Amino acid sequence: MTAARRSREPSRRARLRLAERYVWWQEPTETLREPPVLLRQILRLGTGDDYGAARRIWGIAAFKRALVTAPPGALDKRSWVFWHRHYRLRLKAFPRRHFG
Repeated sequence: MTAARRSREPSRRARLRLAERYVWWQEPTETLREPPVLLRQILRLGTGDDYGAARRIWGIAAFKRALVTAPPGALDKRSWVFWHRHYRLRLKAFPRRHFG
């Protein structure tokens, strides 16, 4: 195994572990094809350690993009407000689902 491949292995394992933990309804490899779904779950349910690990892997910009593009139902209102304030983003109206 090459040194470059060895250095990617811990990151790959960490990504798979996070995907399995936070997006339990689908295969981790499928989740990792669309990271914003995972990042929103971490913003909503994540531990501090898991947020830190994910931030090191995907970066703050990816979390911000996941937040501002969140569809209705992806985050609860408390998380929506907290993360907008945390990232110092202008607080937009909370996205709501509409039925009917």
